[in-house]
Amino acid sequence: MRFVWFFEFSPEYAAEISDRNSKLDKEMEKQPKLYPRLHPSYMTGLCKGFRIIEAESDEQLIRLAMHFHPHETWEFTPIFEGQKVSEIWRKMTQ
Repeated sequence: MRFVWFFEFSPEYAAEISDRNSKLDKEMEKQPKLYPRLHPSYMTGLCKGFRIIEAESDEQLIRLAMHFHPHETWEFTPIFEGQKVSEIWRKMTQ
């Protein structure tokens, strides 16, 4: 399932977050099934942004969030393909 992962951290933790990102890349190379697939990150301000992720389980989401805990706040919002939503809605309302 796809999610938008919104994140934010204090500028004082920027170096720590950068280090954790590098460690995450290495961990994901070793054990890719433990983490969601990550698309490029986009910044929406100083030390905050979002990225699209694809998770197969809640465990992957938890692992990702805990990797940056306690220095980063986060929110995962599910996203759905519009065509699929329309198809399901049509079936339900017929």
